[in-house]
Parts: sequence; C-alpha cells; structure tokens
Amino acid sequence: MKLIKNLAIFFLPLVFVSCMDTREELEIKKDGSGTLVMRTDLSKMLQMMKGFASADDLQKQGIDKPFDTTMLMKDYVDTAKSVPADKKALLRDGKVHLVMNVNEGMGKFDMQFPFKSADQLQELYASLNSATGLKNMFEGMGKGRQLPMGGGSDSSAGGEGNDKGMPQIASVYDIVVKDGLYSRKVNKERYEAFRQAMKLEELKQMSSMMGQMNYTLSVKLSRAIKKVSNSKAVLSEDKKTVTISTDLMETFEHPELLALEVEY
Repeated sequence: MKLIKNLAIFFLPLVFVSCMDTREELEIKKDGSGTLVMRTDLSKMLQMMKGFASADDLQKQGIDKPFDTTMLMKDYVDTAKSVPADKKALLRDGKVHLVMNVNEGMGKFDMQFPFKSADQLQELYASLNSATGLKNMFEGMGKGRQLPMGGGSDSSAGGEGNDKGMPQIASVYDIVVKDGLYSRKVNKERYEAFRQAMKLEELKQMSSMMGQMNYTLSVKLSRAIKKVSNSKAVLSEDKKTVTISTDLMETFEHPELLALEVEY
C-alpha cells in the first residue's frame, strides 16, 4: 500500500502538467450517463528521466522495478481531508491504472470515472484539475519528497495551494449533452486562465527534449452520427464514435482545434 501511494504521489503532479501524449475517451449512453477516461502515456517522460536520475534516485522513489497496479478511488477519498463531500461523491467510483517500467522507458497512467449526467460530467472535468479535487486527493502524503530529476518537492509541483498551476486542456471546454447533440465549445474565461498559467515557452522547451506530444479526443455515442462540425474529425466504421487528433502544443495555443459539435 505504501508503494502504491508513493507512485501516485510521484506521478499525479507530472500527469497534471499535461505536456505528455494524452488520449481523452468519452462514452455517452442514451440516458446521458457514461464514462470519462484520461489516458496519459508517460513513456517519453520516463525515457528522459533515465538521463537525469541515478539508480539510487529511482530506488529511493520506489520506481526502480516494473509495476502494474489499479487504485480504486473509494479507498482514498473518504480519508482525504481537503476534498469536499460533493467532490468525494463525484470521484469515489473512479479508478486509476498505473503501468510502469522505468528501465524500458514505458509507462501509462489511466484515470477512469463514471458520470450520471451532462452536468456531472462538467463537474468531473473541473474536479480533475481543482486543488480541492483529485490533484489534492493525497494531501500531505508527499510533502518534502524530492523528484528524481531534481525538480524540488512534489508539494510545489502539484500539491496543496497549486490550484493556480497548470490545468489540463480538457478543462477549458463547456460540454453540453442532449438527446441527439454533443457540444464541446471553448470557454473563453477558463481558456484565458489556462493560457496565463501554462508557461508556454517552458513547455515548448520540454517538448523539444521529448519530441512532439499529441492529444486525441474520442467520443462514443449511443447512435450513428449524422453531422460533425470539426473538419479533422474521423468517424468509426459504425459511425458511433468520432475521433480528433492534434498536436498538443498547437492545441494549447488554439483550443478550437478540439472544439466539436455532433448531431446523432
């Protein structure tokens, strides 16, 4: 259990930096409920880490050996003192799957959360980025821990008081789900806050070291799709799933690349 917590503490701040290959998978059922999955590929980051971290550093962090685990949020939310009751209810049925092999430079961090309505889905997006939501789920457990790349403690990277730090790009959109319509539009106010927080030049420097980062959005609906607004969208063979892939850095500057309206 201690190792699982240590790994979660180490990777959550890195995941919320957003500058990694990410796949957002949204499934919406006929009644408006569904599942949101955020899949983050850590491989490029781990490969870069190997150039900075010594074997002793990795051993101290407990990440020197291959690891594959699933963490159920219900095992953590009830004891998270800084997470409000409404966010606990929103997150408790979720789960996190972590697969990692630093020596082979392979890692995945997948978060999966169910929702019951479009309003709850919007709340879920907000909670994934809030300092009183998932980002602060493990409050106090990692204070003072040093990252292998010499980046300081994780409390400064993604812990308490970092609500002004970088959110995920998914948080800047307003989501509307109605019978026969899925809409994803840029919220200008939230994007402006995102733009001011994301420190684009630093991210570009990181991207130059790790190579191009991609963001993929996949939305699965209950019926065949009739009309799609985004010209880059690709439909599945059964026309029930729409997928958009973009360069992550371009999306940071032009969030409309992931805007979408679907009639189905």
